[in-house]
Amino acid sequence: RPAGHPRLVSVLADRYSQHMQRSIDAMTEICVTVGASQALYLTLQALVNPGDEVVVLEPAFDLYYGQIRLAGGTTVPVTLDVDEDGHRWTLDVSRLPAAGTP
Repeated sequence: RPAGHPRLVSVLADRYSQHMQRSIDAMTEICVTVGASQALYLTLQALVNPGDEVVVLEPAFDLYYGQIRLAGGTTVPVTLDVDEDGHRWTLDVSRLPAAGTP
C-alpha cells in the first residue's frame, strides 16, 4: 500500500472524499510524502516509461528535468508567453502537437 500512517491517510481520505464528492480508499488512493520533491519523483517514476516524452512548460523549476531523466523520459520544452508587464503567463496550446514526436 502507499506510504502514510493509517490514521493520517484515513483522515485525509475522509476529508478528500467530501471535497471530491466521491469515495476515496485510504489504503490504496492516498500516499503521504515528505514533500513536493518526493511527490513529484514518485509520480514520475510511476507514470513515465523509458523513452517517454514529457512536456515541460517553461520557465520551469529545474528539478523537473533531472527527475524526468531519472524516470527514463526526455523533456520536451514548451515556452509560455508572458504579457508586456510580465504579470500574465499564457500557453499557446497550438504549440503542443508540434512539441512531441508523433
